[in-house]
Amino acid sequence: MTSRAPVISVVIPLYNKAHCILKTLSSVASQEQSDFELIVIDDGSTDGSAELVKEAGVCDLRLIRQKNAGVSAARNRGIAAAQGKWIAFLDADDLWSPEHLQGLLQPLKETAAIAAISNLRLESRAGQPLIDAAVRPQMVDDYFSFALRNSNYPASSSSIMVRRDELLQAGLFAEGITTGEDIDMWCRLACRGPFFYNARLSATYADACSSSNRPVVPLFAQRLPGLMRDGRVPPVLVESADRYANFLMLEYARQLLDHGQNAEARAVLLHACVARYDTRRFLKRLTRTSSFGRMLFRLSRTDSARWKVVSSARD
Repeated sequence: MTSRAPVISVVIPLYNKAHCILKTLSSVASQEQSDFELIVIDDGSTDGSAELVKEAGVCDLRLIRQKNAGVSAARNRGIAAAQGKWIAFLDADDLWSPEHLQGLLQPLKETAAIAAISNLRLESRAGQPLIDAAVRPQMVDDYFSFALRNSNYPASSSSIMVRRDELLQAGLFAEGITTGEDIDMWCRLACRGPFFYNARLSATYADACSSSNRPVVPLFAQRLPGLMRDGRVPPVLVESADRYANFLMLEYARQLLDHGQNAEARAVLLHACVARYDTRRFLKRLTRTSSFGRMLFRLSRTDSARWKVVSSARD
């Protein structure tokens, strides 16, 4: 460690990723931007992950071990320990290209953005980008509208760099939940200042084996009315934030439908969603709450699967 504080603190929450953590650490060590510290928070791993980190031989690496408390608690512990002005998050099974940190830091130095995000490759789509390559680098003053135009989830915990003081003032990651804690964090940050979108495809997201969690009411959608009452949502963002929260609730209804909770999904759609914000998606979900609609949905899924098989055979 140097006596001078690093510019960037890289925070990696770790839980039972012995099969991939060394590859992830290697992608950090290969960064062209070298003015960073690396903090790995071992969240009670039981598969030897922490021992691998200790033996990795990566410079300026701090390993902090804690009892299993969840990914939010691990990230918050890393933020508290960080010395850098900027925090770059990386999940323990994701990867960065060598130019990732530099590509995010440069626009942050040159603009008033409080966070920068890169495009990412998705393992589930054979490395295809999350955001269309035609979308150019830009200052994002309205993150919610940008999200609704670009994949709905443009920021991820492995593609973002944020001012540490903004994370602290926003209230850190919500602990005790297992789904949506990152989305909630980015949305609260978006109410505090602009983001910069760097179109460079410099992160790889290991979503190919993502598990399907039980449906949980989106935290940001729950928080938003209170944030508005407290004046924490700038007036210019009120409608777009409300539209984005509505999208999250529509997705929640879809998850309920996928889990066979049709009555619950119908109640969410009729009492917690605004149809005019996204009429097509609303009606599609609502139709599935009826027995006839579910039959049509199953038929459409079957036809789609058959078409994929035929297309694959032709290729």
